[in-house]
Amino acid sequence: MFPRIRKMQAATQTMASREHLSKRARRLTRNAGTVLVFLLGACFTHLPRGAFAHEYAPPVSEFNTAACYGLVAEAGRAIAWARWEQRLPLEKTRSAPFRANTPAWVIDLVQGWVDDAYVWRASNEQIQQWAAELGSVDSLPSADALSVHETIAIWMRRIGRQCNERNVHAAASAQLIGADISPRR
Repeated sequence: MFPRIRKMQAATQTMASREHLSKRARRLTRNAGTVLVFLLGACFTHLPRGAFAHEYAPPVSEFNTAACYGLVAEAGRAIAWARWEQRLPLEKTRSAPFRANTPAWVIDLVQGWVDDAYVWRASNEQIQQWAAELGSVDSLPSADALSVHETIAIWMRRIGRQCNERNVHAAASAQLIGADISPRR
């Protein structure tokens, strides 16, 4: 009878050990999975570029439309990220340094865009215009119901239009003073 009890005790201990090992294995698997997700996330996370990052090629010294659109893509996106996605205060966004020898036109545009981002609010008319430009005016949200990404898209189109406006103003100013310059594209 004792050998039979010993076998039952051994079987119970074996089952308890297996259950303990199974729980431990599940915990290790879950922890390993979490670590793997964290590491993969760190590898694939797109860190936003600073509005005035140092690793970019320096902007051209004189304004041109193509350089302005490049600035919208780089600095405008960084400003939008700081303003709407990170909700940084105006002072923090404005304090981002410019690279040495940054052309005055770049500084003027970027500082204006920073100020604009913090005071601008989308209107229903702007939403209508944006949707018409994209080709569909069906089921439009109201200005109060825009997502962060929709707000950013409308604002970036707004600042992108300034590239063409500035080019037109430069040509008009040149004609007023009698200079023989034509806007670069």
